[in-house]
Amino acid sequence: MTSINQAVAKYFEDCEKGCNNLISCESLNEKIKQNPKDLFVLDIRKEEDFKKGHVDGAVNIFWYDVGECIDVLPKDKKIIVICYSGQSAGQIVSLLKLLGYDACSLKGGMLNGWVKNSLPVKEGC
Repeated sequence: MTSINQAVAKYFEDCEKGCNNLISCESLNEKIKQNPKDLFVLDIRKEEDFKKGHVDGAVNIFWYDVGECIDVLPKDKKIIVICYSGQSAGQIVSLLKLLGYDACSLKGGMLNGWVKNSLPVKEGC
């Protein structure tokens, strides 16, 4: 229980210091271009929406199933969580951070961020 308490305390300390656990679309796009191996892009949208268009290299795990797949998420990479608008991703990021993962969500999500900024979208799986 102590480690959970410590993780919660650190999470809120980081929030007070101005860490909003967000990454801009432009920053993510640059990081993908520079060194995609340092990132794990997790798209938590429905599979059918993921197939219509997603960030290249993203892994699709529906938000409801993230807890069951937690062991496949890397602890040694920055996890970028993507949803439709950013709200659900923020909730998953909070959970991941409390479990010790380095995670943030895409500002604006796929629709109001990535697509709206005309960034590259990959179709299919």
